[in-house]
Amino acid sequence: MISEQNEQQALWDALDYFDRLQDTVALSAEVENLERSRIMDALVTHDNNRSRAAASLGIGRTLLLHKIKKYNLA
Repeated sequence: MISEQNEQQALWDALDYFDRLQDTVALSAEVENLERSRIMDALVTHDNNRSRAAASLGIGRTLLLHKIKKYNLA
């Protein structure tokens, strides 16, 4: 039989888990927004030259193409 104290602790642990999960989701959304913004800025700065935009971002052209598709920036 689960004691009241153990049950209470289990509920607190569950709430902590969902708080951490929510923070992770929010953080990943922020990272995606920042990434999308930086890619758009690089493309504008380099007149849509993807090779130069990728170089300015410090990533390869293939990865940039993947992210352009991912964020529907084409």
